Amino acid sequence: MSSRIRAGLFLFLAFCLVQATESFTLPFSPRQAPSFVGVPCNKLDTNGRLIERRSNGHGINLILASSASNKEIVSVEAEDIFLQNCDSDGLMTKKMVQNLDFVAEMMKEGDLIQAELDQLWEGAPKFPDSDEERIDVDSFVQIYRDIDDLFEDDEEEKEEKSTVSLELQDDSNNDDDDELKNIFQSIATDKGVLSKQALLRWKEVKSLLDDGLFDEEEFDGIWKSLPKADHGIGIAGFLKFNKELDNLFEFDDEEVEGGEEESAEAEVTAQVDTTTIIAAEELAMIEDEDLSPAELFNALADSGGLVGKDELKRWGELQEMLKEEDLMPLELENIYDSIAKADENKLNKEGFLALYNKIDSLFEDEEGDDEPAVAEPAASGTKEQLLATVASFNSDEERLPCGLESTELEQKYVLELVTALESESSNMVRERQGAIEMSDLAGEWELLYTSSAAMAYNKGLSGLGGSFPNGKFGGLKMKLIASKFLTDVEYTERINVTPDTASFDVSVNGSWELRSSVSIFTGEPSIALTVVPERVTYGPTSTRADHWKSLGPTNMLDVSYLDDNLRVMRGNTSTDSILIFKRTQ
Repeated sequence: MSSRIRAGLFLFLAFCLVQATESFTLPFSPRQAPSFVGVPCNKLDTNGRLIERRSNGHGINLILASSASNKEIVSVEAEDIFLQNCDSDGLMTKKMVQNLDFVAEMMKEGDLIQAELDQLWEGAPKFPDSDEERIDVDSFVQIYRDIDDLFEDDEEEKEEKSTVSLELQDDSNNDDDDELKNIFQSIATDKGVLSKQALLRWKEVKSLLDDGLFDEEEFDGIWKSLPKADHGIGIAGFLKFNKELDNLFEFDDEEVEGGEEESAEAEVTAQVDTTTIIAAEELAMIEDEDLSPAELFNALADSGGLVGKDELKRWGELQEMLKEEDLMPLELENIYDSIAKADENKLNKEGFLALYNKIDSLFEDEEGDDEPAVAEPAASGTKEQLLATVASFNSDEERLPCGLESTELEQKYVLELVTALESESSNMVRERQGAIEMSDLAGEWELLYTSSAAMAYNKGLSGLGGSFPNGKFGGLKMKLIASKFLTDVEYTERINVTPDTASFDVSVNGSWELRSSVSIFTGEPSIALTVVPERVTYGPTSTRADHWKSLGPTNMLDVSYLDDNLRVMRGNTSTDSILIFKRTQ
């Protein structure tokens, strides 16, 4: 074949190849590309690239990496919106997209028309679903970007309006979302799952339930709508829960009446109400009329179990006292500063009880100044304050009863109250110059509190509470018998054991008498209660009491206060050692 023929044939084949290439088209357009279902595990690698793990629905996982750019930042913002509004399957319908705040706002203003939204929806890959068409997070990001692109070539005024609309959506949520994510991490499990019961125990929810602002039926309704994961909810469900909760507290603009000033105020209020439930919690006042000091502390405490100045703003009675100027801010500041703090310059339970009692004592002093001729009300106030303080110690189930595990600060405060009570006219020891009869003490008594170092060391009277396996001190009763022929004493100490059926009593029997003397510390007349223990009995065991050294510190105590139903005794050689008994019979 000649070279001319070969060249002609070559040109003909080349022409055919070009024609075939120009007539070839892709089997799908970019808008119709196969859908890849996104899995919410996007992150940045060490090189600052965005890593996405996706599945194409056929068991093939793809790892896509790209440099972190402005578009990827927008994608993260879009993903946050998607996670807060998707359904329980992690998908969204067209109606759900259309109902998004920023989309609905643009359509209302005419910046986005229905036809444009329909076109964007048609162009987004759909999740393979037999029911209503739905999209995953990747398709939503595409729609989000496409909406933004619609305004790039628009007029400047419209472009600014759309930008403001998107920024409002971001600004109203970003700060709160960050805080909510931190809260979620603190209350969720290590696997990032929050159970229904744990969510009910979250103090923000619990406070709303306790205040009657939210009921369990409403909670159950929201819970059912949340996306679930491993018998609970993840961060997406938690964010959506708070969004749904916010919707319950939004003000209806139609209910706001009045002039322009009221309308402006309503607008500000509505903006405030779009914050998370944390803001509502900060405004919720705690009314303490029916709460003990310990219960009030639990109601006010933050997630770390502490009360600071911000938490005190929710104490209703305290704020009322400040408003009425019954308590001056400087007075409160001085009292707060005088109390030892825990972490973060906040008060733990011990410090809060000290603050509570110091504030309360200010008003007891005022009552005494206003009515100097009437001593009984002041005495009653001091006594009630002492009893309330001791009761708050005993309400703490994590500590041994009767103050055996009280702190130095608590002991110091009780000592101050006891000293004040001893000076009151209700004190029979003081009024009678120590002339107390045995019949005045006869009866059955129960130990409320002691600061005895010996009892604290032995974890009770007998010491069995600290040495018996699985046993601990459960309380102490004292029976004093006084007749013409008998002066018997019987201590009954309860030892709680696990299981409860194994619990038992320890009995200490002996005799007692009263001895009049003069206090070597105060020079005042005093009366000493002397006990001579004889036998210690528990279960089948009975032994001589002189073998029990733990009984020694309680064998001689000064009766420093006595009325019809309360008895205070101090150590004969250490007046800081106190035992407080309440008459039971």
